Amino acid sequence: MQKIEVDTSNYAIASAPDILSTSGIGSCVAICLYQKERKCGALLHIMLPRAEKDGLNPLRFADTALSTVLVELSKQNITKEQLVAKVVGGAQMFKNATSENSIGARNVAEVRLLLTSVNIAIMAEDVGGTNGRSLEFNLETGGVTISSKK
Repeated sequence: MQKIEVDTSNYAIASAPDILSTSGIGSCVAICLYQKERKCGALLHIMLPRAEKDGLNPLRFADTALSTVLVELSKQNITKEQLVAKVVGGAQMFKNATSENSIGARNVAEVRLLLTSVNIAIMAEDVGGTNGRSLEFNLETGGVTISSKK
């Protein structure tokens, strides 16, 4: 078993018995994609909702990161129809933002929209609030263990 740490604005794809993990999920959103029969999946750690053609790292953004990972999974013969998702993060980390327009809320809304648009069911969420999170994604079971940081 290997524990693979996924940095912000990055992703990893692995199979059981490996564990994918990430920390520092504040207003960012982590997307766990899981293929149950093969016990494999991907973990994305995105910072912002949309790339808006700015030329920065496409893995920073929900729209371009998800597209990239779906292409990489398809190279391993894993289709989006085989995947389910769990979504974590989107906290309101700054006191002066209203909850509706905070970057965290916008990230969660965009991730939900994107996953729905490609017919990937969201099986569980731990989103919003004001605390940062870390997670471990167990590819043997598909389970996600979340630690909250106050």
